[in-house]
Amino acid sequence: MARMRTIKQAVQQIKQDDPESCISEWWIRQLVKSDKLKCHKAGNRHILDMEALEKFLKNPPTIEEVKQLSGVLRKIT
Repeated sequence: MARMRTIKQAVQQIKQDDPESCISEWWIRQLVKSDKLKCHKAGNRHILDMEALEKFLKNPPTIEEVKQLSGVLRKIT
């Protein structure tokens, strides 16, 4: 069964495993908002699969993948 946690609980779990970690709630929320990290929505809460979060942290996207996710600016004429 998947280990599902809210963003706050996920950060607490990470901090418990590694007290020196610099992972923050804000950063994880930004990953969710930008669709770099998938989650489930339950009311107002975002529910994360801890395995997916750990996989993301172990293999972060490359610069090219980030550029593909972020769109292209175009000159306004």
